[in-house]
Amino acid sequence: MANNNSEKMQEQITLAKRMFIAGCFGLPWLWICNVLYFRSRVFQPLVFLDYWPGHVPPPTVGQVGNNNVQEPSVEDQLNKMELKKWVKRSTSGAVIVMGVFIAWIITFQTNKEFFGPNWLVVDETEASQSGW
Repeated sequence: MANNNSEKMQEQITLAKRMFIAGCFGLPWLWICNVLYFRSRVFQPLVFLDYWPGHVPPPTVGQVGNNNVQEPSVEDQLNKMELKKWVKRSTSGAVIVMGVFIAWIITFQTNKEFFGPNWLVVDETEASQSGW
């Protein structure tokens, strides 16, 4: 049983690592998918996302039964730290890319007239004719 759990954890680590590396090759939305998929295993439960205020938060992994809770083995702790490493890297990458993207949108929208007509998809004369 413990071996099966370890194999499953290794598959999750491999998936998280692959999603991070794929995000580095130009698919940063995979970082967001990675964070959302592994969020409950790495981070604490979030109000309004995992449970409503006033209700008991769901148990995290390893807290299923209070009477027979065993301490996780060193291997399980190392696997969880490895998974946490890749998910946190994806979180950092997603935050940085989103920040740069939002900064670009704000910069372009506030200084649109200084960029010139080659930056725009639709020429200004066509835009006035089409109504967009």
